[in-house]
Amino acid sequence: MSHRPLYKKSPHCGIKIFLVMLLGIALALTAYERLTGFHAQEIVDNSILKAKTFAAPVQEVVSGRGIKAYLLEDKTNPIISVSFLFENGGWAHDRADRQGAAKMAAAMLGEGAGKYNSQAWKEALESKAIGISFSAGKDDFSGSLLTTTENAPQAFEMLRLALTAPRFDQADIDRVRALMLEVLRRQKEHPANELGLMFEEELFRGHPYGRNPAGDPAAIRKLGRTDLEEAVQARLAKDNLIVGIAGDIDAAAASKMLDDVFGSLAEKARTAALAAPEPVFNGVTEQVSRRSGQNIVRFAAPGAARSDADFYPLFIANYIVGGSGLSSRLSKAIREDKGLTYGVYSYQTLDDAVPLLQAGFSTTEDNYGEALDLFKQQWELFGSKGVSAAEVEQAKNFLTASYNLRFASIGNIADILTAMQKYRLGQDFLQKRNSYIEAVTVDEVNAAAAKYFNKDRLQGMAIGSFDKVTKEK
Repeated sequence: MSHRPLYKKSPHCGIKIFLVMLLGIALALTAYERLTGFHAQEIVDNSILKAKTFAAPVQEVVSGRGIKAYLLEDKTNPIISVSFLFENGGWAHDRADRQGAAKMAAAMLGEGAGKYNSQAWKEALESKAIGISFSAGKDDFSGSLLTTTENAPQAFEMLRLALTAPRFDQADIDRVRALMLEVLRRQKEHPANELGLMFEEELFRGHPYGRNPAGDPAAIRKLGRTDLEEAVQARLAKDNLIVGIAGDIDAAAASKMLDDVFGSLAEKARTAALAAPEPVFNGVTEQVSRRSGQNIVRFAAPGAARSDADFYPLFIANYIVGGSGLSSRLSKAIREDKGLTYGVYSYQTLDDAVPLLQAGFSTTEDNYGEALDLFKQQWELFGSKGVSAAEVEQAKNFLTASYNLRFASIGNIADILTAMQKYRLGQDFLQKRNSYIEAVTVDEVNAAAAKYFNKDRLQGMAIGSFDKVTKEK
């Protein structure tokens, strides 16, 4: 959800190193899983996070001005993390002629506020080991704060300034604009990036989800201070605000912080949820010819929303078919047995307007035809034949045992508290999440497989060289 910088000049360096080491365990888990197959349980078994429980309940804090937040108080270390988002404030909500406004605004909120110009702002943050960051995703505009308890008063004040008194100095606007245009210029240097842009545009044709996330060059060149002020004022309000707080702070202090930091925001945002797109899923894989060392393929199929009864059965099904690295069904069939790809994957996306099941792989031109056919065969076979009880049990064991690794940093916990509210998962989600996984039956997983894994509803696009494929056909 957000990015938190590390600072060298921290009086709590030992604590931060410890948190980074814990986070490294989680990252190592992912890398190890991808490299060696289903052996991640060994890391889970040996992790100091394995025994972590959530006996302390998540509290709902309501400030004097009616601002709500989820709080998980943890006084183990003198660190406080705040995660927040503004729903319907992301880049898909930019005006058609102002594409890039949300991204530029997010960047500019970190370039100075109040009395602090850009340089003074960064020096003040670094000197106090405070991390403040903002980002504009597809649906939401989000931000985060990480601070030591000692420096929390100044951190909260600086966050308030960033949200309510950003400077938007022209020199900073020009510099951020140049960086954004450079990102756009470089996007098509990598075939995978180009494929992603073309695939999203084709899949969501005419819908804001199909736009370039980095914005439109012509629009970015026109963006000025007035546009940025309008973007912030329209999106950052109390009625679309969700806040998660974790760490060394109690309910009374959290309530005061909510009013101090967010209390002067507008009451109502001037944005609204987007209409759902209408992607076409017809089983076709479009080919885009480019000179490339590999042929890269992307797929999308209908998925299940976070609140859908199918979510957890599909979550387990996806893990088995393509979400478990080299031990997945797709990887075993296409990579291990046939050697047609270095990697193949699938995953769920939960965008507000449309949930999707997505997948992909890369291969050589020579192997493209066979790999594509085998991918679709395995996708269809998974839907028609389903999974075994042993596969479901193994998946459930990993998904429950590894869950605590998500809590390697206090920042991750704040992010999860925010997500719990966005998806209305309930205050007791941390305690109940694993029971939701454990309750899923083999029959439910197979029903989800039959419903969602159908090659005739798998929309695809490939980029690369297809001369040999054409000749063979």
